[in-house]
Amino acid sequence: MRGTGTLGRLAAAAAVIVLTGCSSAAAPKPSITDATIVVGIVDDAPGFAVGDKNPAGFDVDLMNAVGAGLHTPVAPTILTSRDRAGLLLNRKATVVIATYSITPQRNRDGIDFAGPYMVSPQALLVRADDNRITKKDDLTGRSVCTVKTTTGGGVHIPGANMSTQMTTTQECIDLLAQGGTDAVFTDALILYGYTHANAGKFKVILTGTFGELQYYGIGLLGKRHDDCLKLNQVITDYLRTQWRHDFQDTLQDAVAAYPGNEVNGGDFESHFKPKDSDMTTLSCKL
Repeated sequence: MRGTGTLGRLAAAAAVIVLTGCSSAAAPKPSITDATIVVGIVDDAPGFAVGDKNPAGFDVDLMNAVGAGLHTPVAPTILTSRDRAGLLLNRKATVVIATYSITPQRNRDGIDFAGPYMVSPQALLVRADDNRITKKDDLTGRSVCTVKTTTGGGVHIPGANMSTQMTTTQECIDLLAQGGTDAVFTDALILYGYTHANAGKFKVILTGTFGELQYYGIGLLGKRHDDCLKLNQVITDYLRTQWRHDFQDTLQDAVAAYPGNEVNGGDFESHFKPKDSDMTTLSCKL
């Protein structure tokens, strides 16, 4: 009888262990909606995000839409372009909304993306009174400033001197204003933000001549597929309900550059708003 009791107790203990193991294995992964969503944004990108105390711009509008759509508080944290992946990988930001282009290399580095919420070609910025560059061959021997760790920083413009690289776009803009470089190369929409913030000082040229289309997404750590899908739903709703209004409100020079006529085809929305198929192709890969 004593032996039977011992075996019974062992069987019961084993059952507890099995049940505990099953419970642990079935425990859901933490979600980004479990606590305040810390959103990495820049503070020096006119049109997208400016200001460290009361930030404003398109990326800030989207950040607030994410909070509303997920019914979760959001809190911005300021970063630079080079910090975007690091803040996610070190879990100092939950997501990044900072003109963050979706690329295969960033996927390979462990960063997944929801979206895209914006599409931009790349272009050059020159001083408003500088008419020396009207076609791509005019860049031969010219100095072009780019930003390290951005997609524009990896583009080679044939014949141009691409040795000047800065940490931020603002540094390139300052150098251009001082005559220390002939042009700045990055995403056209980022440049339109700077033309609006510096009325009459600069102009955007050769849009789409060099580089590739950039698809901006909301960056998050890989292996958060359910969270990525939640963000996609927020973006889908945002594109349908708020996108056009917020674009007109924050990126006025881009709106003016694409009024919708026989010269450039449709208006700004047809050029910069993602297609439904873009989300299927580019998002939630990890």
